[in-house]
Amino acid sequence: MLKLLIKGKYYYHLFLHRHNELLQQDCLSEELRMKLKVKATYHNSKAIEIGLKM
Repeated sequence: MLKLLIKGKYYYHLFLHRHNELLQQDCLSEELRMKLKVKATYHNSKAIEIGLKM
């Protein structure tokens, strides 16, 4: 059961990382682009951290 929860968190952060990366590519505002980059970096680091637990 715990492994299922960890996998769910991993895929959640991976999805949000990819989603924010795509939004960042299409963004016109430089300020919003930087915010999305910070979010994408956070979710990528969380996905890597959780991936190491699996």
